[in-house]
Amino acid sequence: MKGQILHISESTLIIRAENDQKLEVSISEIKSEITPHVGDTVDFDIIEEKAVNIFILRQTASLDEHLNSAKEMAGNLFSKAKGQLNEENAQKAKNLASQATNKAKESLKNIDYSKATNAIKNIKLPTNTGTAKLHNKFAFLIVVLIFISMVLPLVDIGFGSSQSYFQLVESNSLMVIFLLLSAVSLVLGLPRLITRSVSIIFLIIASMPVYDGINALNDMGMFSSRRRSNLDGLDPFFDIIQIGMPLLVISIVIFTILQMLPFYQVSNKFKPQAEVPLDKSSEQAITE
Repeated sequence: MKGQILHISESTLIIRAENDQKLEVSISEIKSEITPHVGDTVDFDIIEEKAVNIFILRQTASLDEHLNSAKEMAGNLFSKAKGQLNEENAQKAKNLASQATNKAKESLKNIDYSKATNAIKNIKLPTNTGTAKLHNKFAFLIVVLIFISMVLPLVDIGFGSSQSYFQLVESNSLMVIFLLLSAVSLVLGLPRLITRSVSIIFLIIASMPVYDGINALNDMGMFSSRRRSNLDGLDPFFDIIQIGMPLLVISIVIFTILQMLPFYQVSNKFKPQAEVPLDKSSEQAITE
């Protein structure tokens, strides 16, 4: 008997037979190697009102037939394109390509690679002798210390859980950027104006959350109490602070003081250069 597939699920399918009877059968009853689809025509036997030995009657082309058809189509397109191409134009294109290739080869031969090699060898990175001074090294160490204090536990939020600076401050990407800029400017010994500007912006961004947190604790009565002495009023504050808080505050204060001191050293590469007398080799190169 023949029928048509109406529905397919993971393990079963529904077939409508020629007599409009709907049969639910297992997919394992399909004997064809073709994947069934809704709408396929099938041939099956009915034994004890069950459909068995189901075969799909859908016509499928083999892979070789599809490949042969594609090859034939590609061959026809190539033949048409080749027929439309003028032999004279093709020869001109070949000649132009040959000339361009020859010119490129000549240009490569004429390049003096020794000059390029010498130019690369003469490139020198900033030696940054200024950053070898104690002030720059100490300031860089303080920046690293500030970053470490921001990673360490800052306050105890209760229930035995502590949070760091980065966990408490929601938006800290801008602060991290200026922290890195401050560290890089100290390492390279950039001009003092640039380093100081970047450092001041970093200090402002990093200090604002700490200042707001201290004000919030003050508003909650953490620092003063009418019923307690001034020292007793500090007890709640000492109960919640962690190691990161004093380390962060001390580091920020020290870094602020360092920005006021006049001992910052600028790298020689970034200092205004005076006229330097040429050596003999340079004079010979200029005269040549």
